[in-house]
Amino acid sequence: MAEEASVEEEKDVRDEGKYEDLEEKDTEETSSATDETSEKVERLKDEVEEKEETIKELRERIQHLQADFENYKKRQKKETKQAKYDAAGDVILDIVTVYDNLDRAFKSFEKNNDTESFIEGIERIYAQFTEILSKRDVEPIEAEGEKFDPKKHQALMKVEVDDEGHNTITEEFERGYTYKGNVLKPSKVKVNLNPDDKGK
Repeated sequence: MAEEASVEEEKDVRDEGKYEDLEEKDTEETSSATDETSEKVERLKDEVEEKEETIKELRERIQHLQADFENYKKRQKKETKQAKYDAAGDVILDIVTVYDNLDRAFKSFEKNNDTESFIEGIERIYAQFTEILSKRDVEPIEAEGEKFDPKKHQALMKVEVDDEGHNTITEEFERGYTYKGNVLKPSKVKVNLNPDDKGK
């Protein structure tokens, strides 16, 4: 009986040792899994922080770009306004120069009553004004004797004259002008309709 008890006790001790080994193994595995999870969590935290930093930088860059674009729009608006003002100012300066010359011519005529000098002065002013228009790419439209072109001419009267070609402009009532090749103002004209000359 004593031997049986001793064997049983040894068996219990061995079993307890096995249980302890299993518990230690479970503890080690749990600890290892916990460590891996902690590492993953830390890595994820680092990644999230990096992404948040990147997002913050991108937001700041977008804000800077928006501010730059708004400044660019304001600058462009100001420059466009200034360019229009400068262009208008140049034209007005030319007109004022001609106006001053006309004013001087009239004052001189009132003072001296010299018709010949006055006419010469007006002719010079007319030539000056023609030069200004040409400099600004404003050119008169050819009309009298030309074929009627509805893009450049406006017919105020239509006549039938045998010795004039069909659709030919016989008289110009008001001169037309082009600006940089485009019609600024059509010529107002009288047009001949000659049915006998229609095919020519």
